[in-house]
Amino acid sequence: MARKDKQVADAHLESLPLSMRLRLARQQKNISLTEMAARLAYSKGYLSGIENGNIRITEDMIRRYAEILLASQEELEELLRLFHGSDSKRQTLSWFMPYQRNIFFTGRDALLQEVHARLQTSGPGSRLLAITGLGGIGKTQIAIEYAFRHRQDYQAVLWLNADSPETLLESCVELAGYLDLPEKGARDRQATVGALRHWFKVHPRCLLILDNVDNPADLQAFLLPPDNCYTLITTRRQVIGPIGQSFELLEMSPDESVQLLLRRAQMISPATALEQIPDVMLTLAYEIAKELDYLPLALNQAASYLEETGCGLASYLKLFQEHRADVLQEFDSVASNYQFSVATTWKLSFDRIQQTQPTSSQILYLCAFLNPDRIYEEFVQQSIAYFNPELAPLEENPLLLHRAIGELRKYSLIRTQPDSGALSIHRLVQAVIQDSMDEETQRMYAQRTVSAVNHAFPLVTVAHWHETWSQCQRYYSQVEACVKLMDRYQLTGDEVSQLLSKAGHYLRERTQYQLAQQMYQRALQIDRQLYGDEHLGVATDLGNLAVIYEDQHQFERAEKLYRQAISLQERISESANADVSLLKRYVNLLQKTERQHEAGQWFQRIGTHDTEHALTREVINDNDPRILYNEEGHWTSRQHAGDFNNDAHFTETPGASFQCQFTGVGIEIISDTTVYTGAIEIYIDDTHIQTTNTARFSVEKYTQTIVFSHTNLAPGPHTLKVIVVKGSFILDALAVFSFNGTNLEAHSA
Repeated sequence: MARKDKQVADAHLESLPLSMRLRLARQQKNISLTEMAARLAYSKGYLSGIENGNIRITEDMIRRYAEILLASQEELEELLRLFHGSDSKRQTLSWFMPYQRNIFFTGRDALLQEVHARLQTSGPGSRLLAITGLGGIGKTQIAIEYAFRHRQDYQAVLWLNADSPETLLESCVELAGYLDLPEKGARDRQATVGALRHWFKVHPRCLLILDNVDNPADLQAFLLPPDNCYTLITTRRQVIGPIGQSFELLEMSPDESVQLLLRRAQMISPATALEQIPDVMLTLAYEIAKELDYLPLALNQAASYLEETGCGLASYLKLFQEHRADVLQEFDSVASNYQFSVATTWKLSFDRIQQTQPTSSQILYLCAFLNPDRIYEEFVQQSIAYFNPELAPLEENPLLLHRAIGELRKYSLIRTQPDSGALSIHRLVQAVIQDSMDEETQRMYAQRTVSAVNHAFPLVTVAHWHETWSQCQRYYSQVEACVKLMDRYQLTGDEVSQLLSKAGHYLRERTQYQLAQQMYQRALQIDRQLYGDEHLGVATDLGNLAVIYEDQHQFERAEKLYRQAISLQERISESANADVSLLKRYVNLLQKTERQHEAGQWFQRIGTHDTEHALTREVINDNDPRILYNEEGHWTSRQHAGDFNNDAHFTETPGASFQCQFTGVGIEIISDTTVYTGAIEIYIDDTHIQTTNTARFSVEKYTQTIVFSHTNLAPGPHTLKVIVVKGSFILDALAVFSFNGTNLEAHSA
C-alpha cells in the first residue's frame, strides 16, 4: 500500500523552508508526488528526499518544479531568492556584484555548463576563461547568470568593471574598500592593486569576473589572480593571447530568442512552453526574432518597447521594417540593465575604427553591403581596390589585409571561419552601418560594392573552366546581394550590366534558365538605356537571350533573337572583326531543327573567321542513357532543386560504380559536396588516376561542384569508371572537353 502524501499547512508561509514551499506549491496544484516524479523523470523516493529537506535541491530542479506547477514570475523569483540566500549565507565568503540577477534570463543552459566545466579543468591557464563576442551578444548577462548559479562553488565572487584602464583601477579601489583592506585609501593606487593580489593569494577558490575588458593581454601586467583562483573575462576581442582559454559567444537559437522576447515583454509567464503559445503570437515572435538576427540586446530592446507601449507584435514588426534606424536607437537603460542601445553600442566602435584604422573601416563598409555570410578572404583581396582605389596595396600584400581584418576582429565586428577562409558580419551590424549614412552615401557605397563584386566574379570560360566555375560558386551569394542593391538604389552602368551578364552565363551553365533569363533581360534593358539600340553590347545581350530560349526548346523565339543579334552585329562591326560565335550557334540551331540547307548557307558566311581548334565542353545529365550504373550499387534517382536539371543519382553502397565511354581530351565529375559525402576511386582507360574525397570540411553544402577534372588526355575515345569507396556519393552530371564540339559517345559496359 502506497504511503499517503503528507499534507503541508498553508499558515506562516514565510517561515517554511524551501523544501516545504515546493511541497506546498505542488499540493495546491493537486499534483501527487507520483505524478510529479513521472513528469520530472525522477523516483518518488528522490523527490520525497528533496521535499523533506534531506537531499540538496538545485536551481534547475526549482525551475522545473515552477514550470510544471505554472508558477507566476513572482513565485519563481521568491523561490530563487530563498535558494540563493541560503546558499550564499552558508558558503560564500564575499559577494561583490554590481548587478541584480536578470529574472528574464532565458536559455543558454548548455553554454553555462560549458563555462563551468572549462573553468574547473586543470592545467596552465585553464582557470582563466574569456567569453568573447560582439557588443550586445550577451557576454555580461552570461557572466552575471553564471555568478548567481555557481556562487556556492566559490568562497568569494568578485566583479570588476574593466572597459578602460581607468575604470578598472577605480573598480579595484571600490573592491578594496568592500574587502576593508588596509590599503583601501592609499594615494598610490598601485599599492591597492598589490593588496588585492595578496588577498587573492590567501583566499583560494575565489571567482573574479572582469567585465568588458578592452585588451585582455594587458591584464597580465595589471591584475590576474593566482592559479588557486578562477577568472572569468568578457571582452569584444576574439584574440586574448596566451593568458587562458576563450570561446566566442554567438547569437541565441530561434527558440531561445522567442522565449526571451515574449517573457521579457511580459506576454507569457516564465513557465510557458513554446507549444502552449498561440500560433499567431508564435509566428510573429519568430519573425521579429529573425529580423533582429537573434541578438539578445536587440531582443531585450524590442521586448522593453513592447511592454512599455503595448503596441503588439504585428505593429512592432511593421514598425521595425519601415523605421529600422529609429527603432534600433530606442532603449530603456533601466529596464534593459544596459547602458546603450544596439545602434549606440556599435557606433562607438565604428567611430574608433574610423579614426584610428581607416583601412579597416573601408573593409567594414564593403562587408556592410555584401551578403553577410561567407565573405571569402580572397574575394576581399581581389575586389577591395575596386571598392576603394586607395586600398590597392591590400590586393598585392596579404599581410596588410590580415592586419586590417585583425583590427575588426578586436571589436568582434566581423568573424572569421578558419575552415573555409571566410568572414561573416552580423546583419544588424550591417543595418546600423547603412543607417548611419545618408541616402547619397549609401548609394555611393552600393555602387562601389557592385564594382567590387563585378571585378571578383569571373566569366565562366571553357579554357579556364575549373577555376572560374569554383569562383562563381563561392561568390554567387554576393551577386544576389548586388541584385538587391540594384533594385534598392536603381543602379545602372557598365559594371552593373557586366555583372548581370556574367551571372546569367553562370546560371545558364547550372541549368537555372529562368534566373539566367532574368539576368540577361536586365542587362539588355540597362545597355539599351546607356547606349541605345545600335550597340554591340545590345547584340551580345540579344544573343545571350537567344541561347536561353534555345536551351528551353523555344526555337522560334531563339531564332528571332539570333537573327536580330547577327543583323545588328553586321551593321556595326567590320567583317574582319566579326564575332562568329553567334553565327555558329545559329547554324547549330538550324541543324537542330532539321533545316540543313539553310544551315549550309549560313555556314558559308562564317568563312575564314572560324577558329579551328576551339575547345568545347558538353555536359550530360546523370540520367542520360550513356551513363551505366551497376545494379548492385543500389543507385536511386532524386529530384533536388539546384542540381543540374534538378536531379541526381545517389548511393550509400560501398563498391557502387558507374562508367561511361567518351571521345575527347578531358572529363569532369560534378557532384554535391557536404560533410556527409565520401570517397571515390577514379579510373580512366582502366588506369587508377586518384582517390577523391568529395566531402567538405564545414557545414556548407554546394551543389554542382566539380570534384574531379582531368583535361590532359590524348584526343580520342576513353573510358571513365568510378567506384564508391566509402560514405555516400551523388552523381549530378559529367562534362566532356573536346575540340570542335566532338560529341560524347557511350557504349555498353
